[in-house]
Amino acid sequence: MASVDSTTGDSISTLHPDIIQTHILPRLDAPALASTASTSTYLKTLCTEQKLWRKISIATWPSINDPRVVEAISSFPSGYSSFYADSHPFTEHTWQPETQDPPTTGLISAVDLYYRGELIYSKVQDMEKESGKSSGWFLSSPFRVDMVDPKETVKTPIRYPGGDYEVWVKDMEESMKLDWIVIDPVKKRAANISSRKAVSAKRNWLTGDLEIIFSTVAVCEEVAVVVSCGSAETWKEVDEEVGGEVDVTGVRLQVEDREGKCLRGRDSLVILQGLLLGKRRCCKDGGEERRCRGRYEEYVGMKIQWREMRERSERAQDTICMIFGFSLFVLFWSFILLR
Repeated sequence: MASVDSTTGDSISTLHPDIIQTHILPRLDAPALASTASTSTYLKTLCTEQKLWRKISIATWPSINDPRVVEAISSFPSGYSSFYADSHPFTEHTWQPETQDPPTTGLISAVDLYYRGELIYSKVQDMEKESGKSSGWFLSSPFRVDMVDPKETVKTPIRYPGGDYEVWVKDMEESMKLDWIVIDPVKKRAANISSRKAVSAKRNWLTGDLEIIFSTVAVCEEVAVVVSCGSAETWKEVDEEVGGEVDVTGVRLQVEDREGKCLRGRDSLVILQGLLLGKRRCCKDGGEERRCRGRYEEYVGMKIQWREMRERSERAQDTICMIFGFSLFVLFWSFILLR
């Protein structure tokens, strides 16, 4: 579709705008719409129509059709087109907190969880307001955002068919997709902090639930933003050869350091703010999703190395203490014998 024909002088501008906006532009996806907008000033005006980007954004993330999110997006510089440009690419943590204002506490989470392309859970939550904590307690206590109430379970079409449990876990890892968008209404920015495809699936040693992890590892501070999804307990209660239905019992966000400890609210918000203000990266053919998995595996390896180093240090300290204690014992008895 050329904007101008140099031979005939015909231009797409001869078409009535209603025809373009009603029959042509709504058929385009976001990349095609952005490319079309760059061809001419006339098309740029038509392609930045908010109705187009609102439709694309809601189709991509159904959760954002929430009054709180709609209100926040309305304040973005270019509305839904700005929101999409922030949320669709992968983000990198390149922010230096000492040169920036304190992070916003009133962040909003918009979550969409899919199984084999089917939406199974969608929710919006104000992080601080719905945490049940005061501002001071929210900033000083361990940071964790629970989208599913502890007493709640989410019914899904997922079923554990029985048989080889490890095969089923691998299938769950490949079949689940998660979008966790963090929105800052004050700074008018948004970021999708999930790896979108799972980077790991494992059974929780304490609860027995299956945890599916979506991770973004920040470059700075060597911390990870981890979203875990737990399976329902129903499949655990049936014979593993028979199988059973699976519900979602938990969708949570927490920020961990390299020791695997959950950071407090203030430090976690600094990391999230870095992801909100960081650079954006678009990769084709799942390149960035593979990169997320690679970074997560590096992060896990780093945690193992850090734990081994700490254990060696503790053993060395124990050895030194034992030698020092034994030396004092020998000196004490030597002193007694000499007397």
